[in-house]
Amino acid sequence: MSTYKEQRENLQYYVLLKDGDVLGTFGNLKKVCEFMKGKDFYSYHTLVRKKFPLEYNNYKIYKVKHH
Repeated sequence: MSTYKEQRENLQYYVLLKDGDVLGTFGNLKKVCEFMKGKDFYSYHTLVRKKFPLEYNNYKIYKVKHH
């Protein structure tokens, strides 16, 4: 079992960019997919299988550590 401090050290966020502009930061991929609903973008089931960082059209998603 990990301690609270260890959990916070391993925390990561997803940063969504379009043409270099930050659209948002998200704690999980489901939130990214909900934000992008209705736009030409990957589905959740596709995203979980991809390696990060990933690019699609003019969008980029980075996985960054929490500081």
